[in-house]
Amino acid sequence: MNKSSSRIEPYHFFSTPEEKTKFNWFAFELACEIEHAIPKLLKTYLSKSGYTKIKLNQACVTLAKLLQSVVLQKLRNEIPHMQLNYTEVEKSFPNLNDKTIDKLLSCTNAAWERLLEGCVSCPTACITNKDDYCVNFDDKSFYGS
Repeated sequence: MNKSSSRIEPYHFFSTPEEKTKFNWFAFELACEIEHAIPKLLKTYLSKSGYTKIKLNQACVTLAKLLQSVVLQKLRNEIPHMQLNYTEVEKSFPNLNDKTIDKLLSCTNAAWERLLEGCVSCPTACITNKDDYCVNFDDKSFYGS
């Protein structure tokens, strides 16, 4: 398997077979949605700020993984509502100004909403069955060539 970061791949979300969980699949889907939600003009600006395609994808993967901890906080009733906030975006996309972080937070919110719209009718139930093995990780059609 090519471990390139030229695109977001399922293998960015597991290092052992035990990590091929539905919750990690949810993070993969979220990372893809975040990358997709960033408009071309913002991607162009980010590339001028050092965020090449590879670095952008890595930041989306990092952000999705950070947001997993927020989901877990909500599931444990540690927070009243799922909250996407500036902190996780800033950690994932360091060295950017506040205006750009705010734009990326808006993109993340849009990605989150879009993903949850699909989750409503998805039979995988990645959050409800978060610890279950996810066979999607074994489906080669989800991987690039």
